[in-house]
Amino acid sequence: MRIRTILVAVSLVGLSSIVVAGEADDLQRMIDTAKQNAKDLEGLDEQKSVREELTMLRVWLDAAWRLRSDAKFDEVRVVLDRCQAQGDMIRQKIAAAKLSAEAARKEDELKRMRAQVAKTKEAIQAAMLQKAALEGRSK
Repeated sequence: MRIRTILVAVSLVGLSSIVVAGEADDLQRMIDTAKQNAKDLEGLDEQKSVREELTMLRVWLDAAWRLRSDAKFDEVRVVLDRCQAQGDMIRQKIAAAKLSAEAARKEDELKRMRAQVAKTKEAIQAAMLQKAALEGRSK
């Protein structure tokens, strides 16, 4: 009977360490996925408009790794939630920067086209004056 109790206690301790190890592995995968997402976001940031936000995200991911190493799993989840929100904000800022760059490009194109239209109007006006002058001489 005593041996059976000892075996049950040992198996429960072993099972709890397996659960903790499994939880640590899950958090490690989540952190690794978040780090890969950060690299992907950096690749999307062509205008380099979110450098500071990406740096902050990496700092938080490093903190999550340290907390995972210290077996502070609840705190790791909080940091990973913060990282998810930061990643979402970074995506929005990248999209806004791309749209802003596109708007600036279109505004420049519009200015160029307006200048071309004004130049064409001046050329037409000059041609009309020249035509009127030639018609006046021929009479």
